[in-house]
Amino acid sequence: MVEQANIVGSKLAEKALNALIVKCKESTSLQNDKDIHIIINMGKKMGIKRDNIPRIIPLTKCKLFKPRDLNILLIVKDPSTLYRETLTKDEHTSELFKEIISVKNLKRRFRGNKLTQLYKDFDLVVADYRVHHLLPEVLGNRFYHGSKKLPYMIRMSKEVKLKRKQMVEKCDPIYVRAQLRSICKNTSYIPNDDNCLNIRVGHIQKHPIPEILQNIQDTVNFLTDRSKRPQGGVIKGGIISIFVKTSNSTSLPIYQISEAKENDERENLSDIRL
Repeated sequence: MVEQANIVGSKLAEKALNALIVKCKESTSLQNDKDIHIIINMGKKMGIKRDNIPRIIPLTKCKLFKPRDLNILLIVKDPSTLYRETLTKDEHTSELFKEIISVKNLKRRFRGNKLTQLYKDFDLVVADYRVHHLLPEVLGNRFYHGSKKLPYMIRMSKEVKLKRKQMVEKCDPIYVRAQLRSICKNTSYIPNDDNCLNIRVGHIQKHPIPEILQNIQDTVNFLTDRSKRPQGGVIKGGIISIFVKTSNSTSLPIYQISEAKENDERENLSDIRL
């Protein structure tokens, strides 16, 4: 079992988060920054081709958001009548989505500057897995540059398509709600071919420092645990360093492998290898 970095008990991490939150409150240039991210630098490149599908990282104690906290856009396949009527009329999902739109209507209604307004109006975008691959061309660079609002993939029901058989269209509100709750309460990462990951771990006005530290620990544990593959255990070459920041702030270190090794030597322990 690979030993994990103790982020929860790290004085450096706590100090950095305190400094970051104070700076965001005092600096006019950072007052609009609310999300706290960590930057994980790995020893080797992930070597995973970017496929624009966010992977969920489960958080054990602290929820990031609830669906009602966010303006959520759902993109479905054509025709959209079944999904719209089912989800808006069912008590489990009637208030989950600000808008439900088909790919065809999305193309027709939102182009150019209207796509920018769409980007501003919604906090979260989710899409039926059958149309998810079409969205980079439809939504364009505004949504996909920097991974800020990449659409999450969901299924409208638990039905699995069988070869040579036509799939009966179904919509299961309870199943849709469960997926949306998981997306909102947990965090996520985007696979890439680099040796760096940027992951949201908290909200300045919502989460106290102990909860943010726990979310960082959960993230590190999941990404380094090979038993969690294929979603987790994707870090290669160990973690070299971890930094914390907001969108516009400088990055503050909360973990560095050299420091961990020095601490281990003083405690006569073997080197920490993440």
